[in-house]
Amino acid sequence: MTLMQEQAMDLIKKMSDEKIYYLIHLLEDFVEPSTLYSTEPTASQRAYQNLQKFRHRGTVERDYKAELCTALEEKYEGIN
Repeated sequence: MTLMQEQAMDLIKKMSDEKIYYLIHLLEDFVEPSTLYSTEPTASQRAYQNLQKFRHRGTVERDYKAELCTALEEKYEGIN
């Protein structure tokens, strides 16, 4: 047993059972990482990826600033 392991054993022997209970659960997470951060995509992520397959660039070039100006002029032309 290494020096670090001996020090850990000494500390554990001094702990109460309640603290050891929490320590065991903490150590289990270190040994076996939880699936909280799994790399497997969720159902919603798979659906989004599937939708992205159908996405394409539009063929019509639009002048959004001119369209916005026209829409604003139409909306607010009678405010004076």
